[in-house]
Amino acid sequence: MKSFIILSILVYISCVSGRAQGEVVSLPFTIEKSVPFISDDLDFRGINQAINRQLKSFNQQNLNKKIQIGGTTIKLAKLKKSLESFQHLVNQYLECELEKKQCLKKLNTEVASKFNAYRPQILEWEKGYKTNESFFTAYYSPDLNGSFKKTKKFSRPIYGMPSGKDALLTRDEIDFEGKLKGKNLELFYVDESVYNLWLLHVQGGGRVKVKNENGKVINYYLSYVGTNKKEFNMLYHYMRERGMLSEENSGVPAQREYFENNPQDHREILKVCPSYVFFKVTKTEPVGVQNIPLTENRSLATDYRRIKQYGMLVLVKSKKPTSVENTNDKISFSRIFINQDTGGAIKGNGRADMYFGYGKYAEASAYSVADLGEQYFLILK
Repeated sequence: MKSFIILSILVYISCVSGRAQGEVVSLPFTIEKSVPFISDDLDFRGINQAINRQLKSFNQQNLNKKIQIGGTTIKLAKLKKSLESFQHLVNQYLECELEKKQCLKKLNTEVASKFNAYRPQILEWEKGYKTNESFFTAYYSPDLNGSFKKTKKFSRPIYGMPSGKDALLTRDEIDFEGKLKGKNLELFYVDESVYNLWLLHVQGGGRVKVKNENGKVINYYLSYVGTNKKEFNMLYHYMRERGMLSEENSGVPAQREYFENNPQDHREILKVCPSYVFFKVTKTEPVGVQNIPLTENRSLATDYRRIKQYGMLVLVKSKKPTSVENTNDKISFSRIFINQDTGGAIKGNGRADMYFGYGKYAEASAYSVADLGEQYFLILK
């Protein structure tokens, strides 16, 4: 279900470095006859930030790189221009003094005249093959309360990247044998459970809230920096096999409840996931591919094996929970994203993981969104 952005940077680098110079990147898309109607459940809040972050990245890339999409070959410069043009149209919409419905209609008229819409070619083994739909999940960045000093309350460490043999220690050796203690690698100490720290590793980034001497809370962002190169395994498989969870109820809430009620089993369970993630402190949100900071509710993770290009506008039409309390009750929504991330568990032409950012709603969505919907990549004609 998760995107596992913990793997995204290394995966992307290896993917790019293996390509021959001048190779044309082919994207598995087909062109639509027309652009679907565009609406945005957030009224385009945050899209400018996501676009600006992507434009900064494009300015550092070779814009002559060629991409084949829907039978047409274009240059990377076209994707950059697509972002700039769309940003201009969105800003016109936001400044529009007409009634909102009229402003949105005007925006759609402009987009339809200037853009093409491309839909992923759904593979036969994908969940949406029969209906030609994409499969969407969501991910988030956990919020943690922490301190720079170890106290009775703040006792569990978050580690930076070790060197040498220490970089190969297993989760069990680090968490339960304390083999990194005293090596000045602790970035923070947090008041979280071992299970919540494991979830931080699954998500690959987060935010630590630290209260300074004046009582002011300062946010520090955690971004993935590396792993111990050990195997990553989801815990629920083992927990099901041992009867700790049922087949019908083995999601994150059930796993968390078991951990809370059975501390004697923590070490046994966590041993099945020897992989360990190390972090660095960044000034911005956790980064995706190309070192671009993810933007809350606007960044999208796609399959690096098939969608071998990032920075494209994506119109998503899918479902989201109505509330934190009732995640099974979902409503349809439409939103513009930019594909700026990837992950080892994201597999398929029509597979996408939506980054919902921080907070209880984002967390609830990350563990409940698993729905089919429509996905369109928007590129200038």
